[in-house]
Amino acid sequence: MGFLDNSTVTVDAILTKRGREILANGGDLNITKFALSDEEIDYTLYDVTHPNGTDSYGAVIENMSLLEATPNRTDFRSFLVDQSLAGLELKIDQLSYNNVDTNTIIGLNPSTPGITENYTFIIENTNIVKFDGGGGQTVQIGNSVTLKSQSITTAATTTVSVTGNVSGLSKVVTIAVIADPTSNNSPEGPKNPTLSSPLGTSGATGGGGTYSG
Repeated sequence: MGFLDNSTVTVDAILTKRGREILANGGDLNITKFALSDEEIDYTLYDVTHPNGTDSYGAVIENMSLLEATPNRTDFRSFLVDQSLAGLELKIDQLSYNNVDTNTIIGLNPSTPGITENYTFIIENTNIVKFDGGGGQTVQIGNSVTLKSQSITTAATTTVSVTGNVSGLSKVVTIAVIADPTSNNSPEGPKNPTLSSPLGTSGATGGGGTYSG
């Protein structure tokens, strides 16, 4: 991770780890969307008492160094929200599950104190975990979901993204499943293209890493 020169408008585009994996396997990149990150911004520096008036309230923030784009999707964070939702936080009891056995049930019950909302849950790799009773679905919408770890030949890790449908806030849950010696199912099968974002970018106009797919 490095810093960008914020004296000019800069767009820094790189391939994420998932994008590199797609290319290594001979696949094509179909970039259709992007998101913005402001992870490096300290909003407590917004100074409403600045002697030069309103145009200078954000002077310190506007001159902060910007981070380069990150290739790691799970490290990508953003604190950009609608002003009416400022101060909200998406809460999930546990964001990392390690050494998970085959057929383990995992419940995700997010909450956003202060508002009522449903959430969109997206599984990156359904060879590793599936929605319990959901067949091969990669996306579910609701206030909670139940996941079930799969029988796989080698240990593997996947992620489940959780996004509030009103707040737009997101969290990523990481699940590492151990190998089942009796399994014939590889975890390396096709992954969910709606979550696999191959491009990471960074813009020097107020957001650190952005991330596209």
